[in-house]
Amino acid sequence: MKLSTEYLQTLQDRIDIIGSNLANASTTGFKEQLLSIEECYDVQDRSNTMAQYGGMPVTQNPVIHINQYDGNRINFTQGSLVGTGNPLDLVIYGDGFFRVKTADGKLGYTRSGVFGVDAAGNLVNNEGMLLEPKVTVPDNVTDISVNSDGTIYGVRTAAENADTTVLTGEEKNQSNIVTLGKISVFRFTNSDGLEQAGNNVFFATEASGEATAGVPGKDGFGVIKSAMLERSNTNLLTAMTDLIRIQRAYQVDVRITQDEDEMTVQTIAMRR
Repeated sequence: MKLSTEYLQTLQDRIDIIGSNLANASTTGFKEQLLSIEECYDVQDRSNTMAQYGGMPVTQNPVIHINQYDGNRINFTQGSLVGTGNPLDLVIYGDGFFRVKTADGKLGYTRSGVFGVDAAGNLVNNEGMLLEPKVTVPDNVTDISVNSDGTIYGVRTAAENADTTVLTGEEKNQSNIVTLGKISVFRFTNSDGLEQAGNNVFFATEASGEATAGVPGKDGFGVIKSAMLERSNTNLLTAMTDLIRIQRAYQVDVRITQDEDEMTVQTIAMRR
């Protein structure tokens, strides 16, 4: 009965994960979760800290059963791209994460590149989190554009004369085009060890290692594509098929558990 109950919990975990993947199938930059099941001895034999939990962070609360280990993995494969026409919609095409600052001041990492300018002129994502390093767009600058290396440009309005000082950034080629800042991208030694925190944000953990900053398009980092967004990488067909299959397995195991309970009751009654 114990093994059957544990198997039921494993199936329920799978159902919950697939449900979350399906619910976020249209969420920009979403990365689907996968449930990993590994033999216990395999987990114990891993020699380095990063792989101790199959690459998973301790904060994911892995559960070790008699013969198996359950834990969440994240599928970081690139989602398909869609054009938007908005220059502040950004995609990292390749390896890397944007870094943002959450409302409570923590540094988070995301693949979702839905950015805009807040009331203070700062670049923020669609959840209001500041892009890090911070980039500010002055009131006298319009027509923002972003290059593939993450450099952000703007055009000083014609109403301003040549002596007007741009509040942030520096002038480029003594023209009305100004450099506002540069987007850095980040990666981890073990991305599987990141903690998924909601709102498409991940936090670094001991298992993931600390973030390494880089320049888009250099040293293996992905390039920035402007006016595009990365779609969720959830495979709807696969997810729906898996959900139906696992729900059926769950129903069968529930019946088995119920039969075991009935047999136990009957056995106790016979002994009396």
